[in-house]
Amino acid sequence: MLVSAGMVLLLAACGAPAPPFPSPVLATPDVVATPPVLNEPAFPTRTLPTPAVELDAAQPLTLMLWVPEEFAPGAERGGDILEARAAAFEAAHSGVTVNYVLKAPYGKGGIVDWLMQLQELMPERLPDAAIVDSRELDQLEKLGLLQPLNHDLPSGAFWDLFAPAQLIARQGGVWSNQPLVLDVEHLLYDTKRVPTPPATWQAVLADRTEFAFAADSTDTFLLHYLENGGSLSPAEHPALDSGVMQAVLDYYQRTRANGNLNEAAAMMKSAREVFPLFLGGQAPLAQVRARDYLSERTRMPNAAAAPIPTRDGRATTLASGWSYVILTSNPARRRAAADYLEWLNDAEFLAQWTQAARLAPARKSAFAQAGMAPEYADALSKLLENAIVAPSFSAQAPYASAWHTAVQAVLNGQLSPEDAAFRALQTITQ
Repeated sequence: MLVSAGMVLLLAACGAPAPPFPSPVLATPDVVATPPVLNEPAFPTRTLPTPAVELDAAQPLTLMLWVPEEFAPGAERGGDILEARAAAFEAAHSGVTVNYVLKAPYGKGGIVDWLMQLQELMPERLPDAAIVDSRELDQLEKLGLLQPLNHDLPSGAFWDLFAPAQLIARQGGVWSNQPLVLDVEHLLYDTKRVPTPPATWQAVLADRTEFAFAADSTDTFLLHYLENGGSLSPAEHPALDSGVMQAVLDYYQRTRANGNLNEAAAMMKSAREVFPLFLGGQAPLAQVRARDYLSERTRMPNAAAAPIPTRDGRATTLASGWSYVILTSNPARRRAAADYLEWLNDAEFLAQWTQAARLAPARKSAFAQAGMAPEYADALSKLLENAIVAPSFSAQAPYASAWHTAVQAVLNGQLSPEDAAFRALQTITQ
């Protein structure tokens, strides 16, 4: 097994009871909270296998796999388990070497950015497989890089996924990737200070208990927007989408006026930034990432998880994940990439590795073996089954800046929720 932080040679080339919240104006009856990101899928099957490809030990093959650091041997958590798995795979597949190449997870020089550049300039230098954020899969699908998995994996590997992971796996209506882990946000509360966690916006506002949520986070706004029926096609339902934005902004305004919204969190852009506030005892309620809680759970004996308060009390969240994708179309290399995926996706191994890495496995059978505390496992599994799949970054992009401006204008008292929502919609639809 090889591990490298390689930079490809492409560098050379380039209080009182609150009044009711404003109800969104109804437009059409068929608008739902989940974003329309998928076509009707082809059912996963292995009944029509591709011709068998035997790997020739006499012809050594180096399987190149691009990953973020946390998914590589040598990672601080679980890296030793991955290293042992890769070594066992190589021992069982004579002539095959797994070469992990470390890449930044996002942005310029990140995995998907590199893949897109190589596809355009030097497609022969593309890796055989990669592990990428589910919110960037659409970019690879548009380029035709994702190899279907229908005939490379047993169908049970698909049906064992949590429901949102199944939706992620069917990119473009085809089983084109295999989610290994999922991440969601949920409420964390101090059981000594908060006997019963709030389930609705009105329950949050019923007293002045401090609540830390990243008010300037696209993910935070996006969850409430989609859960209330907002769409990612505002030109089709402008009245509805403006009404939903107004309702979310009105909730934000009331949490600040009522003293609920933690002042430090009001300017935060991610749940990751919020977590230290709860860990340090500065807020008895916080909206955090599951992975952050799993990483520090031993330091919080009085913490318990619950769904994020929503307008109607529906227990849901946004789910994203990290998926293994096969990029090579070469039969022998594709077979090796699929074989290694099966080794990584084995339920017993996946449970062992994710437990060490403090991550939530995407497979239900692995989740059941991952060693989480029963109360937390029950709460998290219910959220994973009922989560909304996080839309792609490209689908979110037109909204992020407009929502940021609207949220800050409302929290700073510069605009009313109604005016801020109207301006945001104008910005998005221009």
